[in-house]
Amino acid sequence: MDPLSIAGLTLAVFDQLWKLGKATAELLSTDETHRTRALRLLLFQPSPEYDGNALFEQFDEEVQNEIQLFLEELCSVVEEAHRLLSRPRRADKTIASDGNSTSSISKRLRWTLLDKKRITTLIKDFAELNGRILANIKLWCLSMSIGVNLQHLRRLENDSNSKKLGFDVDARLHLAASYAESTEETSELKDPKLLPAVENAKRFGDKFGVIEWEGKPALVEFRSYDSDAPVPVVIDSRTRELVDHLAKLLHQPKELLFRMPSCIDWILKPLTNEYSFIFAVPPGVRPDPISLFEVLSLSVSMKPSLGDKFRLALGLARCISQLQLVKWVHESFRSANILFFPTEDGNERSSESRRNLDFSQPWVLGFDFSRPERYFSSGIEDTCPLRDVYRHPERQQSPSCPFNKLHDIYALGVVLLETGLWQPAISLEKDQFKKLRDPMSIKKCLIAQAEKRLASRTGEKYKTVVLKCLNGDFKVMDDTKEDAKLQREFRTQVVDILEKAVDSI
Repeated sequence: MDPLSIAGLTLAVFDQLWKLGKATAELLSTDETHRTRALRLLLFQPSPEYDGNALFEQFDEEVQNEIQLFLEELCSVVEEAHRLLSRPRRADKTIASDGNSTSSISKRLRWTLLDKKRITTLIKDFAELNGRILANIKLWCLSMSIGVNLQHLRRLENDSNSKKLGFDVDARLHLAASYAESTEETSELKDPKLLPAVENAKRFGDKFGVIEWEGKPALVEFRSYDSDAPVPVVIDSRTRELVDHLAKLLHQPKELLFRMPSCIDWILKPLTNEYSFIFAVPPGVRPDPISLFEVLSLSVSMKPSLGDKFRLALGLARCISQLQLVKWVHESFRSANILFFPTEDGNERSSESRRNLDFSQPWVLGFDFSRPERYFSSGIEDTCPLRDVYRHPERQQSPSCPFNKLHDIYALGVVLLETGLWQPAISLEKDQFKKLRDPMSIKKCLIAQAEKRLASRTGEKYKTVVLKCLNGDFKVMDDTKEDAKLQREFRTQVVDILEKAVDSI
């Protein structure tokens, strides 16, 4: 079938959805039907960004067919809802003792008894399917070859229908990462009052601290640019540029799914060869962070429920998925870089108050090597087992292979293994991997731990998700240059599975 025919059929399905959606607004929320209309206009409205053509026509035939199939499935749900609402409900009119008809009472009872369960299922199916459609179309908009087109990204950023669908936030971040303009303006903070505050920060672990800044608590992440130098070294222009650019990207508004606190700015500490990122503390929490690594080390006093483990795993998997969407790689994803903040109703920091954590609200940091994908790096030599245990074998010791999405997925698999067993990865080998220095041996050890112990703690589906991440086994063939197929399969085989598990707990 030629693309124009596919477009015509898909447009017809959209029109049917809108027509039926309006008729069933009392069942399927008006917001959902309006999102359907916004999606129709975004995909099929001619636009100068595509030389007067529509966005739908920019996708290849395979994607066009998938969009049509998705919408036909959605249409069948709406049609069934429409039939339920439209079918006659005639009840025998019985005259009550007070002379009034009992017909309306009978109708309400019949509706309640016969249709309530089906209606509940339809509402859930509609919302889930609509969410999947939007997530996939956003993925195609940003991860296919069209996602590197500047005019296309500008349209997603500014188009009113794109904004209604929430595509504009990711498009803006994508633009900031991929099309950063050279500017002499820096985000470096040079307020003389800030440096003493950072130097006297209340430290948590070796890389985080909390300060009071402009009347509010702020989170500090300490980074070194030349830790081996015996004397202060002037930061080179390339490092300064990367740090400044990263701070600006971390400052960009993001969806909550990224699980990243907003970066206020950064500050240089030249006497100690360090720079520090300053982050806003998330609202509604105490400025008293604790890392996932530390929580795992307190496994007896901090043992979570199965639901807590799945919610944490889902939040972290969604984070990696969102990074992939805007062509980012983390490069240092591990439990020491994942923080929790106690809720405000907790007591002072103690082993008891640490229980007052919401495991569905992790915050991901640790951007010392993180950068947009266009800044691929071969990496520097680092033989620390505490960090190597999270690294893909291709990225351990002296890596020569550029960092890619599968390497972040591998690191996620290690953290999910830790979460499932509720045990730091470094402790999964008797010598803490100090003698086991072959990269493949570390991977084999982690996989063996997952296969042997994980199912009894979290179930077979969770174990399967972890093994897929560790093995990178997503059955992707002939992927695009932008890894669009891998991104979709990661969502389907990891994020969606964890999401369904969370819903069922």
